[in-house]
Amino acid sequence: IISISAGIINTACLRMDGTVAAIGNNEYGQCDILDWENIKSISFEGYHTIGLKNDGTLIGTGFNEFGQYDVFDWSNIKRVSTGIYHTIGLKNDGTVIAVGKNNRGQCDVEEWQDIKLPEY
Repeated sequence: IISISAGIINTACLRMDGTVAAIGNNEYGQCDILDWENIKSISFEGYHTIGLKNDGTLIGTGFNEFGQYDVFDWSNIKRVSTGIYHTIGLKNDGTVIAVGKNNRGQCDVEEWQDIKLPEY
């Protein structure tokens, strides 16, 4: 296991070979990720799960009432993070995109640009 992500009611892990597993509450199918492959990171926040694939695209499952995992057309993503009802993606060009419930402005990221990751 190379990384883990814990939600409010469940936990997921990423294995070195790009496969994933999850345990816990699966009421919305958020743990139905055993067939995912070629994943380089995961984000898991209780009710939905997002996987970032090696090619920069995303896959998702779980509760989607607010469109929080409507990310299948996203590309060139380098990082992803989930909230309970939304998902945020950092693109290779430094811009940020978001989907899901936006009742508190949590998806208002259109003006975010030149976001860079720290270099180690």
